[in-house]
Amino acid sequence: MSERDIVAALERRAGAKPEFRLSELQKDLGTGQSPEHLAGEIRPHLDTLGLTLRPSGDDYVIIRRGAGCLTVDDAGRERQLAFFRNPEVPGYIQRLVESYIVRKTGKPWDDPAVLDRMANAILVQKSRYWKEQRVSYRKAYQVLGYLAYHAPVYLVQFEHIFWQVINQGLAKPNMRILDLGTGPGVVPLAVIDLLGRIGSGSAEVYAVERSQEHIEAYNALVPAAAAEQGNTVRVEKPIRGDIGEITGRSLPDRIDLMVFSNVLGELRHMEIEQRADLVVALAGRLAPDGTIVVVEPADLANATAMRQTVRAIADRGLTIHSPCSFIWGTACNPARCWTFEQKGDIRPTRLMERLAEGKDGYRFMNVDIKYSSALLRKDALVQHAYRVPSGAKFARFSHLRRHVDRTINAVAALMSGNLGDDRTKVYKVCDGTPGDPVYAVIPATLRGPNRDALRDIAYGEIVQLYGVLVRFNKDHGAYNLVVLPGTRVEPVECPAGNGAGTEAA
Repeated sequence: MSERDIVAALERRAGAKPEFRLSELQKDLGTGQSPEHLAGEIRPHLDTLGLTLRPSGDDYVIIRRGAGCLTVDDAGRERQLAFFRNPEVPGYIQRLVESYIVRKTGKPWDDPAVLDRMANAILVQKSRYWKEQRVSYRKAYQVLGYLAYHAPVYLVQFEHIFWQVINQGLAKPNMRILDLGTGPGVVPLAVIDLLGRIGSGSAEVYAVERSQEHIEAYNALVPAAAAEQGNTVRVEKPIRGDIGEITGRSLPDRIDLMVFSNVLGELRHMEIEQRADLVVALAGRLAPDGTIVVVEPADLANATAMRQTVRAIADRGLTIHSPCSFIWGTACNPARCWTFEQKGDIRPTRLMERLAEGKDGYRFMNVDIKYSSALLRKDALVQHAYRVPSGAKFARFSHLRRHVDRTINAVAALMSGNLGDDRTKVYKVCDGTPGDPVYAVIPATLRGPNRDALRDIAYGEIVQLYGVLVRFNKDHGAYNLVVLPGTRVEPVECPAGNGAGTEAA
């Protein structure tokens, strides 16, 4: 088949659907060539056609870009994916942190006395966190402890989230970003590092922080990192203030990306409804096509509270873009919604390794990335506009009590990686209907191709499950959809687009 025929088929498919899989194009063409080979043939034409291509398991997803969408060339994309394969805090950022420690303490960054005081600060912070007490950053060593223990993971974590924003077509070539509760500037550092690595896009970064010690660290680290990466990111001086009290008039307007990273959960004096009111009020500074990012730790209390807060924000008129999909057009009940993403561990920083050389060194190693997040929009745009077709033979999760010990067909979004082990695999799934938690379970006794049926399904993607056995787990008050040898698992071809009517009020 000629190149001209392939491009024509690509244009027809892109005109019919804003998002589709490369395997669909293969069917249109009737070609037996591999996905990799076909991807290589269409890549030179993607920019001209306003399309982007990204891997999805053994397939690829092709997305029609909106006007003014940030694009990343193949070389930049490969550099970022290589970073994620072996994630670590870049050397220049590590050096900036080490230099800041020297400036603050007047001693070498790895001086035993300095390390001891940082270690004590870390232990206090961890203790207060698990007791659900507010952590203070009023003193120098409290901030240095944060830079040593928390910042490395949070930096790489936000690169994953920012990369998601770019891949979903929500980033602009020139972005105005506001980081609320920035701390020492971890989110701006992640933006600077990622844009510098991919070699495209620019940003102006604004931040709000109440701790003067954090602001001092921010001013030492963030502008220097921006200069290191060629000043494609313009850094404004942080605004000092408490996000719970700051007024919208004191903030820049037409924000393209508004970030609440590990801050809403710290507002323990506020109820869920009050946190939602705060976000909605600040969203008044968002551009009409801007995006809000909410991120919290993956533990049960914080992740569940985050989902409840996001649901309350949606009840006030904003739209949940992802990862949630309301495929039945109903409003969910997030009271027991414990969902999170897990990415590859980072390599410990030099500072972390030095802290871990002492007694109980494991207590100072923090390398695993687990987080719960959501993207929200003002313009009703959603990642997946899929709705269960009228008359389709799928059981709602809210009706599973009627089907215990029977096989059914179900459709749902995958909301976790494997929560079990290599033998019994467990995945959180959700169809957006109120009810008890539901898990897709691949039992240890199962053999054959279905053992890996969910392995390559991306977080938030929607799947159809034909012929799963419903069980009720009394110990956990949850339903299990047990995958059987004859179960058929199929990813849903999900259109993306403006989600008018995509979510029940």
